[in-house]
Amino acid sequence: MTPTLDALRPYEGDLHDLERVPVVPLASSVLFPGALLSIQISSEQGVANLRHLRDGEAHVGAFLQEGGNRDLASPEDLSRVGVLALVVQQLVIAHDRCQLVLRGGVRLQAEEFFSAGPMLEARVRPLPSIASSDADSATRLVEKAGYVFEKLVDGDERYGSDLVGVVRSSLETGVDAFADLLASVIHLSTEEKQSLLETLDPIERLERIVKFMQKDVGRAAIDRDLARQTQLSINRRERERYLREQLRVIQDELGDSPIENEVDSYLERLDGLPLDDDYRTQLRREVQRLSLLSPGSSDYAVIRTHLDTVLQLPWSELTEDRVDVELAAKLLDTNHHGLREVKDRVLEFLAVLKLKGDLKGPILCFAGPPGVGKTSLGKSIADALGRKFVRLSVGGVTDEAEIRGHRKTYVGAMPGKLVQSYIQVGTRNPLFVIDEIDKIGKDFRGDPAAALLEVLDPQQNHSFTDRYLEIPFDLSQTLFITTANLLDDIPPALRDRLEVIRLSGYDEEEKLQIATKHLTPAVLSAHGLTPDRLEIDDAAMASIIRDYTAEAGVRELSRKIASIARKVARRIVAEGLESEAVTRSNLASYLGMAAFEHEFAGRAPEVGIATGLAWTSAGGEIMFIEATRMSGTGKTTVTGHLGEVMRESVQAAYSYVRSRAAELGIDGKTFADQDIHIHFPAGAIQKDGPSAGVAIATAIASVLSDRPVRHDVAMTGEITLRGKILSVGGLKEKLIAARRAHVSRVVVPMGNRKDLAELSEDMKGALEIVAAERVEDAWREALIPARGGERGVARKRRENVVAGGREERRQHR
Repeated sequence: MTPTLDALRPYEGDLHDLERVPVVPLASSVLFPGALLSIQISSEQGVANLRHLRDGEAHVGAFLQEGGNRDLASPEDLSRVGVLALVVQQLVIAHDRCQLVLRGGVRLQAEEFFSAGPMLEARVRPLPSIASSDADSATRLVEKAGYVFEKLVDGDERYGSDLVGVVRSSLETGVDAFADLLASVIHLSTEEKQSLLETLDPIERLERIVKFMQKDVGRAAIDRDLARQTQLSINRRERERYLREQLRVIQDELGDSPIENEVDSYLERLDGLPLDDDYRTQLRREVQRLSLLSPGSSDYAVIRTHLDTVLQLPWSELTEDRVDVELAAKLLDTNHHGLREVKDRVLEFLAVLKLKGDLKGPILCFAGPPGVGKTSLGKSIADALGRKFVRLSVGGVTDEAEIRGHRKTYVGAMPGKLVQSYIQVGTRNPLFVIDEIDKIGKDFRGDPAAALLEVLDPQQNHSFTDRYLEIPFDLSQTLFITTANLLDDIPPALRDRLEVIRLSGYDEEEKLQIATKHLTPAVLSAHGLTPDRLEIDDAAMASIIRDYTAEAGVRELSRKIASIARKVARRIVAEGLESEAVTRSNLASYLGMAAFEHEFAGRAPEVGIATGLAWTSAGGEIMFIEATRMSGTGKTTVTGHLGEVMRESVQAAYSYVRSRAAELGIDGKTFADQDIHIHFPAGAIQKDGPSAGVAIATAIASVLSDRPVRHDVAMTGEITLRGKILSVGGLKEKLIAARRAHVSRVVVPMGNRKDLAELSEDMKGALEIVAAERVEDAWREALIPARGGERGVARKRRENVVAGGREERRQHR
């Protein structure tokens, strides 16, 4: 409670030899000597306790109560230092409420609190002030305190200016009374005021008060600066707003408003767009709405961004196609080795475009293992056609808005990646590669693959509508190329819209050509080397391909060449090496020991071991199938980490061999008293698929008939219970593996004869490829026949040989 200002004067009373005084607890204020304090009693018991006190004569002890109910205080709640207070006035407002005005006197030390009837009393003794020994220092301190107080009043709005006069008039009252006066006036916490009351040395008390005031002066200065800066900022904004309003009025009068100029510019540009009248009217309404909005509003920015996006799209800009078929063929052959089917398809598109003059772009899908050049082929096709190239990877995309965009009403809305790409490329007929389409995701935000259905449908993409644009955009002039590793992972509806072109892995000869013509020059250039400084001979390159990489493409091959280039570059810098020739003999010093060991065909025919061919994502591999028999009860055991399809192939092969036991010379009792164990080595690798049936049947027939299997014959194909060999996939990769494993003859299904046309002449010359229609045909090629049957077997084999020959193979080797 703030003391009354006109009563801030010294109090000259004493104890009048009183040792016991009634106690008035002070809940949130501290009463100093000479100060007036008004408190309110808000309980019926408290009002009753004070009724016997007479105004102007009664004295009480005013002590700070640190907690509890003020009107029903307990001794434990009261401070031990207080003041003797004169009851100046007692105003009873109601039976349970009264106003009490106290004037502070001398300090008291409560020796004991006790109850005397309904009221709390205290046995007290006075606390005399400590006299100052240095009057000059005390005077200077009083003057300093008065000066600091005036600065405080000047800077702190909590103090009234009339306080300055009260303080000045009290400068001559002495340091003790002046300190108590300032302590009662300044804003401090209750704990700080109580601490000052308990400080008996007036010099120490006044020094502490000065420190409190100086701290408040600094705080007030900071608050004043902040307030002034805030006011200046507000004034500046008000001034700018006023000036801008004046400028707008002047521009309106002169007919030179920038908003009107912008609106006119939008209308003029919209008129030049090849849009239907409905959509043009829709956009004009947006422009008219823009003219009515303030530039500072959020809708203004949304509408303006939308209009800018519409106007930035290449509605009529087209790149002129280069329809020179011969030049395009040369460019494709220069940039890519092989890939004849893809090149032919592009050249066919160019030929039709040259004849017709206008052709909707096809939707192609390059499917093949990683690293075979699907994406880079798209860039080369764009160069051959003279079109701009755009690439969009959708691998892992799960939000449909990435394709179709967000509605412009959303905060931070933007068009989809397709529209953004067209804005960036600036033409309506680029070559657009959508990468990794088989790895597109799907979640609660939509299905991006479904959004691509409209994009990749030649019958619909002439009116693709992005949610942000809300206006159809023609994509039909774009040549879309998608890439995928596995066609099975593409949703059926999307796959149905794609013209699939399969890119198989490269064989060693193709990789050698690619490394020599393309990879090595690019790597040397990227590492600051020239062919004179680093040369990798063909034998070393072939060893890198065979022993340090296991892939269908050439990415790892490029990394290995780069690893050699880095080591050579370091030696040139550190050792002053002039040049380096990498050969097969010193290759290990650059790449370490060989990382891969490929299976090779056996050295001699063996009973119960057949050589199969497998396809993997890294290319082809040969696979040995082992079979052995032992005395038992006719049980069949299969091991080797196999999938369900392959286990079923084992059962089918065993059943067919059993049905042909007589032709193979197998005693019928063998199936009842002999167990057979079929094993697929490399158990750590999961093996599955429907292409090993003929090799499994050959291994079983060999072990049960005791006829060795030729070690230089490999085979692939699934069989039926009628003995028919079914077609398989990945034939090229399998033949590559057979050639690498030094196999001379390969048995393939008759249904795969059409795939042999894709093989290079080099491959055909290195392998003798035999097409077999039935399992017996494969047995004639692989099982060493019984004595006397060589002539018929040879005649039958010559009928089935479809590629290669002994002389050609000998010349190749």
